Amino acid sequence: MRLETYLISFVAPDRYDSMKATGKLPSPKGVAFSIIKLLQRDDFRVAELVQLVQSDPAIAGRLLKFANAAAFGRPRPIVSLHRAIVALGSFRVRDLVIGLSVMHSHTSGQCLAFDYGAFWGHSLATGIACQELARIAQISSEEIFTIGLLARVGELAMASLYPDEYAAVLLKVRTGRYDLETLERECFAMDHHQLGATMLAEWGLPDMLIQAAYFHEEPDVAGFPDGSRVQTLTQSLNFARSLAAICMATEESRWSLLPGLLTRAARLGISGDALNDMVDRIVRRWREWGSMLQVRTPEMPPFAEVLAASPPSRRVSTSPCEENGTVASPRLQIQLFGIPSAELPALRQQIESLGHLPVVVETTAEAIKQALRQPAQIIIADLTMPGLKPALFCRILRQTAAGKETYALLLASPDSEGHVLEAIDSGADDVLVKPLTIQTLRVRLNTATRMLLLREEIQRERRGIMRSTDEFAVAHKRLLRDALTDTLTQLPNRRHGLDFLASEWTFAQGNALPMACLLLDIDHFKRINDTYGHAAGDAVLQQLADLLKRASRAEDLVFRYGGEEFAAVLPKANIHTALQIAERIRALVEKYDFLWQSRSIPLTVSIGLATLKSAETTSQALIQAADAALYQAKNGGRNRVTVAT
Repeated sequence: MRLETYLISFVAPDRYDSMKATGKLPSPKGVAFSIIKLLQRDDFRVAELVQLVQSDPAIAGRLLKFANAAAFGRPRPIVSLHRAIVALGSFRVRDLVIGLSVMHSHTSGQCLAFDYGAFWGHSLATGIACQELARIAQISSEEIFTIGLLARVGELAMASLYPDEYAAVLLKVRTGRYDLETLERECFAMDHHQLGATMLAEWGLPDMLIQAAYFHEEPDVAGFPDGSRVQTLTQSLNFARSLAAICMATEESRWSLLPGLLTRAARLGISGDALNDMVDRIVRRWREWGSMLQVRTPEMPPFAEVLAASPPSRRVSTSPCEENGTVASPRLQIQLFGIPSAELPALRQQIESLGHLPVVVETTAEAIKQALRQPAQIIIADLTMPGLKPALFCRILRQTAAGKETYALLLASPDSEGHVLEAIDSGADDVLVKPLTIQTLRVRLNTATRMLLLREEIQRERRGIMRSTDEFAVAHKRLLRDALTDTLTQLPNRRHGLDFLASEWTFAQGNALPMACLLLDIDHFKRINDTYGHAAGDAVLQQLADLLKRASRAEDLVFRYGGEEFAAVLPKANIHTALQIAERIRALVEKYDFLWQSRSIPLTVSIGLATLKSAETTSQALIQAADAALYQAKNGGRNRVTVAT
């Protein structure tokens, strides 16, 4: 296998070959398999790829949708499949088709304990969330969608190869006493990370994507350099996995997953308000794609409501009254719904004697519905209320954010047991059987009050967590920016620049695209320091950095290479374009008025230019070629551009 770094462990080749021989291993089928074979050829043509994709109308339609989703700022949508494939890039098309093919070929299986529908619902949510994070991860939305969709493919493979044995493993894990990876290694002498990475490598996915998938469950164990693209990609995938778990969770289990998601968001520099909007967009697109791909996507309320909700199953017991016999609680407004007129005066008197304010709601159906839109903190309703069934009453109450927090107490006659169970199932907090005594009401209202106070305390804690998360996100983003920025010039530093160069080099090599690299050096910089002082030299470096930023294209990255040397990575730039950019920079510097304490300092630069060559095996070779060309420019008289030969 190709990957050697960061301790990735693959399945032994002989064993993997025997797995493939069984025919059970998940793999791309039909058109996807043909595309893999086509792109393994050095002489493949885009027209051949278009012809293959056209043979599957479903895949063709989805690629057009992806291409238009990625085509930000285009005046018109892409309608030509050929244009869509060119816009996405041949190898991104391959990766997308692999992911979609594996999904549609393995929607069910023989492993009884493996929930195939939930697996693909979670995987699709991960992929969609990853797309939203493409800018943060500095990677194309199509590539990161694919790895999000396939990050857990090793689990699917285990269920396909060993359906009965893996079912037993999954059932043990669900007891909460066992770890999945540990059991996998004990039972199969490998885990799903190893098997998944081996499959992704065979299918030809880029190394960085495989590394991210392998470590995405525990990003910190990988040891990736802080601020590196592979670290950010892995953390993005980890965040997407956490969000997918929340999307697939029940209301009861969702609440406990939120702190982990907030922590992961903070590590990516995503603040609370941004997170709300982001999650709602992701869920909306997830459900759209789920409908199109026929994948299970449960409904989920707006994320702001999820954050604001109290833990649904958490309840507290009553506490004794204070020594003077009164309830130690605030005065609360209590709405009364459907109380029979003969019972109403006594109930109102009891509520007032306990220190609360009863508010009678009219018995018409419209008045009841209107009151339920803005309910009080506590409501008391009679199961025999006219115009509205108890179950419907509770469902309407729980549909609003305020209604979810209301404590609903229902009154029932001794012969209405069936309605009691129905009301509890529909969301009532408690039911009291009439006749109602002052002692019983006191205990129930005391419980309700303490419950409300507990909910308020939880909300305060949650808001505190959100504030802390926002502060951490801002601080983390600042630290990350500082780690990747040169302090003097405020340009990206050498580490950031070389990381970007490596990424663009891989993409250009994989998609047969041009790119170039410039290395610039200030001529006779030592003379400036000796003549004007080091403070003047620093000012010149800062002014030159600003000039280089203005002279470069939006897609280029200019960074400080070291000392008085700067570098520029020029994606999709051929030799003609790169030479124009380099000459423009050289001429601008020569004409620019560099100032220090009202004194003008003349300045020129020498530039080495190198373009991508098919024989290069690493991105380092490209910058070394630019360095050699810079050396020639210096020896040739300075203030010139030299192209690497």
